[in-house]
Amino acid sequence: MGYYKKSNDYEEKMSKVQKEVDQAIECIFKNGEFQRYLEVVSKFPKYSLNNVLMILSQKPNATMVQGFNSWKELGRQVQKGEKALKIFAPTFKKMEVTRLSPETQKPMIDSNGKNVIEKKDVLTGFRLVNVFDVSQTTGKELFNLRDLVRDDLKESHRIRELYKKFKDHLNQNSRFDVKEEILDDDGVRGYYRPTDDAIRINASVENTSMKFKTLIHEYAHGLLHHKDSEMKDLPRGHKEAQAEAVAFVVSKYYGLDTTQYSAGYIATWAKDINLAKQAMQEIQKVANQTISEIDGLMKD
Repeated sequence: MGYYKKSNDYEEKMSKVQKEVDQAIECIFKNGEFQRYLEVVSKFPKYSLNNVLMILSQKPNATMVQGFNSWKELGRQVQKGEKALKIFAPTFKKMEVTRLSPETQKPMIDSNGKNVIEKKDVLTGFRLVNVFDVSQTTGKELFNLRDLVRDDLKESHRIRELYKKFKDHLNQNSRFDVKEEILDDDGVRGYYRPTDDAIRINASVENTSMKFKTLIHEYAHGLLHHKDSEMKDLPRGHKEAQAEAVAFVVSKYYGLDTTQYSAGYIATWAKDINLAKQAMQEIQKVANQTISEIDGLMKD
């Protein structure tokens, strides 16, 4: 694994990598590859925007990456001559910090009136590390839980069960009020109402997979565009593009049909790389959170 100390050399290398990441973003919008980017996001739901872009630019067909030694622990060997992929890994350092109260987030005071000190791992920066995709390795066959889940969801009773579980989970464990109702407009699959955090799914839709994807779409609106959000006043097209992208990533992750995805508004993001980067980070954050919640419901 390569590691660069925080020196002029480190700063120069990181600056160069960041420029490559920005170029990758520009390339995605210039070449109409936003959907391809979302497909890669769906394969790496716990990775940062920068790492997804680095994987996409180095090996677009990657599906699972690990370090050299991690592959060995899984009973697989990196094949000779394979070129490593570079991604970011965080670096931490044990440091003394003031302990904060979990309730008030204010410094805790001991019996002598002094701040309580504790040692914690503090993020100090990032380093470039070498990883390899599973296609670059040979050895023991891997059990892929995600593929098992995808196959299972193809059975209609399982997707019905998951849809009901997630709907109940949101009603019981979040601020959202989620219900099915017959909507006046048959063409509307659902909506989110920010004034009272209501999510409504059109009960007249018979396809449960579509109901599930609609629930994900409206949930994304609720997380990104609620009444107290800094993004609540964004153009409608921007908000719809974000919610649609989240629904695409989550659906793709679970192997559901994504052929009806429409890129739509995202072409306007190409005009402002900072706006594009922010929108992509927000999409990934919400998609990753949603996948984590659903995985928790499916762990059994």
